[in-house]
Amino acid sequence: MHIKHWKVVLFGFMILLFVPLFGQKNDENATARAEIKGTPRIIHYTRKDFSGDPQIWAMCQDNDGIMYFGNNDGTLIFDGARWQTVNLPNNSSVRSLLHSTDGHVYAGGFNEFGRIERDEYGDYSYQSLMDQLSPEDRNLENIWAIHDVQNHIVFRSLSRLVAISNNKAFTIPSTGFYYSAVINDKLYLVNDEGVKTLDLKTLSFESLIIPAQYDHATIAAIAAGPAEDQIILFTRPGASYSFDNLTKSIRHFKNYFTETSNNQILSAIKSSAGNYYLGTLSSQIMVLDESGDPVPLTESFMELQDHTVLNLFESSEGNIWALLNNGIDCINISSPISVLFENASVFDVMIRGGKIYAATNQGVFVSQRIVQNPHFASLEFRKIPGLEGQAWSLQSFHGQILCSHNGGLFVIDDDDILKIEGLAGVWKVIPVRGKENHYFVCTYTGIHMLRFEGGKFEILYRVDGFNESSRDIIQSDEENTFWVCHGYKGVFKLQFDRNFEHVVGLEHFREKGLPSPFSINVFRWKDHIVFTTNQGIYTFNEATNQFDPMTELNERFGTEVNVRKLLQYEDKTWFIQDDEAGFFEDDSKKLQKGLFLELKGTFNRGMESILPINTSNVLIGTTTGLYAYDLSFQQHADTKKTLITEVHYQYNNERIKRSLKGSSEEIPHSASDIRFEFSAPKLKDQTQVQYSHQMEGIDEDWSNWSADPFRIYSQLFPGRYTFKVKARSMIGETASEATYRFSIAPVWYMTHLALGMYAFMLLLIIVGSRKLVKKKIVVEKEKTREEEKKKRTVLELELDQMRLEREKERIERDKKILEEDVIFKSKELANYTMLLVKKRELLTDLREDLKELKEVVKNERSRNMLRNLIRKIGINLNNEEHIHVFEANFERVHDDFFQELKTYFPDLTSKELRLCALVKMNLTNKEIAPILNISLRGVETARYRLRKRLSLDHEENMVEFLEKLSP
Repeated sequence: MHIKHWKVVLFGFMILLFVPLFGQKNDENATARAEIKGTPRIIHYTRKDFSGDPQIWAMCQDNDGIMYFGNNDGTLIFDGARWQTVNLPNNSSVRSLLHSTDGHVYAGGFNEFGRIERDEYGDYSYQSLMDQLSPEDRNLENIWAIHDVQNHIVFRSLSRLVAISNNKAFTIPSTGFYYSAVINDKLYLVNDEGVKTLDLKTLSFESLIIPAQYDHATIAAIAAGPAEDQIILFTRPGASYSFDNLTKSIRHFKNYFTETSNNQILSAIKSSAGNYYLGTLSSQIMVLDESGDPVPLTESFMELQDHTVLNLFESSEGNIWALLNNGIDCINISSPISVLFENASVFDVMIRGGKIYAATNQGVFVSQRIVQNPHFASLEFRKIPGLEGQAWSLQSFHGQILCSHNGGLFVIDDDDILKIEGLAGVWKVIPVRGKENHYFVCTYTGIHMLRFEGGKFEILYRVDGFNESSRDIIQSDEENTFWVCHGYKGVFKLQFDRNFEHVVGLEHFREKGLPSPFSINVFRWKDHIVFTTNQGIYTFNEATNQFDPMTELNERFGTEVNVRKLLQYEDKTWFIQDDEAGFFEDDSKKLQKGLFLELKGTFNRGMESILPINTSNVLIGTTTGLYAYDLSFQQHADTKKTLITEVHYQYNNERIKRSLKGSSEEIPHSASDIRFEFSAPKLKDQTQVQYSHQMEGIDEDWSNWSADPFRIYSQLFPGRYTFKVKARSMIGETASEATYRFSIAPVWYMTHLALGMYAFMLLLIIVGSRKLVKKKIVVEKEKTREEEKKKRTVLELELDQMRLEREKERIERDKKILEEDVIFKSKELANYTMLLVKKRELLTDLREDLKELKEVVKNERSRNMLRNLIRKIGINLNNEEHIHVFEANFERVHDDFFQELKTYFPDLTSKELRLCALVKMNLTNKEIAPILNISLRGVETARYRLRKRLSLDHEENMVEFLEKLSP
């Protein structure tokens, strides 16, 4: 499928309603502003897309939105994602198609007519109805038209009419009816005798118009007229006639070609909107208004693939399909999106004097004047000479248009360009509140003062004290104060003097409550000045001199993505959130972004352009052009369905299709590449349909949106699954969810048959085991008798053994009691040792305290008494009697410990033996020091020497070694 690059193809289908200029770029002399809808897109389908003959004769659409096209190969079927071809039995071309009220699709070819059916696997086939005719009536030649009228399906050929009702067919001889149409359930037929009607109940003809009344011309089409009882006849030479069924009168209506023209009308339809579309031989499509008057179109309208339009069709979505001599074109009339201008990056747009001005990276473009017209607007844009290069913004003050440009500041007056000297690199111009007719010119490197006087603008001076880029600037409610946001340096608060000549106060905020100094923008919203960041929206708190979160907006937008633009217009707030455009209404927190999905990622960062025209229309500029949006577009999701069109998989090197109608299809466990194909043919905008899917049982959530109309699963485990898919277009339309339930069969050894075999085998095993058990019982009884004798002998031995066991148990109990006694005594010894340690620590502390007291006591007698006490305490501390008591108690508890030590290490000293006893008790160095009356360092040294005496490695634990030595 090839989509034209949104060229100015068809300007259309709009009502130009002028309303007062409102919103950005306003001034007191604002002109009227038009509601604009630009160029709808044309989707081109070529033979490369549908792989068939490109000459297309007929078209219809079924209830699911699937399109059927008749060409020289047969019937092309398009579901919005894929093309299929169904051939007639005689391989003739299909000249007529009809989707009837009974839901069937009928096709007619050469000596052939019938129905196109879709089976449960999603495959289409042709079912001939020729057998309902007698053999002599089957020479029909081409079936040129099929009609659903008066509860009959009527097939028209040049030789006869075939009518089918209630599966019964009858023929009506034809006198060369070369055209037919159905209007208000009335069948109109045209031959050389004129225009007639046929009553299928009475099989009677009524002559309405004779050829002389329409100048003996060939009738190309008949369409409903402006009034209910009127019809419009279009002739091939380009004339139209109005016929009144009540008065039976006809009058010449319009002529659409000149007398010397070789052009012809080949087809015509009346759209649901009331317009007439004429397919011509050499000038593509003509459009008429409801009164039948041609709508003037520019040459750019003629952008179809081919000049010859064989037929026209309006789909249920409201799009116009042109069936060409070479291809198929869909004119996306129903889309709310249209193109005004492209091929340049739009940074700003304004409407002034009935023209649209666009500031782009290539300069400033202006449209021709918008002419009020009830149906169409034809706009051509041209570049204004002298403004080539980067243009940033457009403003209108005092009836003059100012263009802020990379090359400076310019005044635009039609094609006359006046540069205001003294400036370069200008972002925009803003009025200064409190200083009438004065404006700040915001440049790359600071701010200049601009004055309007005597009908012209002039630069007065450069504002002193601020040299940063001032693209993002707004005047504060505080007197003579402005806020400036820099994309990388944070926020500046500027205080100017009375005449705005100097910056007298400057505060630079890099954080102060802001998440970072990067990507900050400032806007006015509901009388608040708000600052948007990468982590939410903030306002400035004057009391605390810092930034606080703006709860009302953060609840709408969240704090995860940056809101780069905020613009209020009446009851709507427009925004750019990250890379998506949208709006919300004052009484709603819902963000409306669906209509603008295809613009995602196309905005000029920091210079996003949004221009609301009125409450229902908005212009949006992007890096690819300028687009118009109709907000009144309403979709009806209940009428749009996502279709699962095919399910197949690979099994034993074959492609197997599954039924789409089954409630729960079963797929073999060894199946691979399970493929689901889907489409959403009833979406209005088929240019960029996206799908999201989920496989319940595998996917935890819906997939990301993708343009791929299929999903493949290489392998699935046995179990039950439900595949779900939904669709959307890039204008916010959604199609309801489609589901497909199926199961993957278990492997052979887990099937029901296998499980039954397992149960049968288990039963055999149980029965066989029962017989073996019985046999074994008989054998065991015999063995029992023989063994009873042995048991008596064994019993006596066992009694002896029991006596020995009881004796052993008594010994074990005594041993346990002794061990418990040892443990108890060990605990007592440990407690005694700890008390001893505490006592010696207390005496040591007391001695130190007495020493300090001796120094402060002045009485000599008291000093002598304290000196005696200190000496007694020292004698007590040096007394090793407690060590002997400890050793005696330790030897009683561990009577063989010292013996073992002396046996293995006979050269150990008494102090080393004491240290071994204390270490065995798992005392720390700090606890051992007072017991041995040595310092902590002395204990460490003694332990180090002891390790050497015991020949212990550095990694070996001394406590564990002593425990092993003697438990």
